[in-house]
Amino acid sequence: MQNKNRKKYIFIGILLALIGIILNYTYRIYVYKNNIYDFHFADTIGSILCVPSSSFFFYGIYRKYKFRELIFKSTIAFIIYEFFTIAPVHGTFDYFDLIAILIGASITYFIYLICRYKSSQNNY
Repeated sequence: MQNKNRKKYIFIGILLALIGIILNYTYRIYVYKNNIYDFHFADTIGSILCVPSSSFFFYGIYRKYKFRELIFKSTIAFIIYEFFTIAPVHGTFDYFDLIAILIGASITYFIYLICRYKSSQNNY
């Protein structure tokens, strides 16, 4: 992979993480303060964006993994991390976060398939 492309993937990963952090500290607070029901989106912003963010970031860093492998490994890692929240020391377990992790992984994989399809069409 070219160095320019690697930087793009790292940038996208960091950008997605920053978007998640900003939404966590702005949108979530707004929703809680105004008692708005948003179908748990405010609660799960970080969980939705964690898989795409880490997949892009690590794809830019590591050459030995394929993007779909990183999606799978990130998904497993974040699901395991969420189960660690069952322990009272680490946080609060929320099954909506598990669902959000799977949604984020599915969206990331779907985008990967679209990009792969488009690049194969450009080669012909």
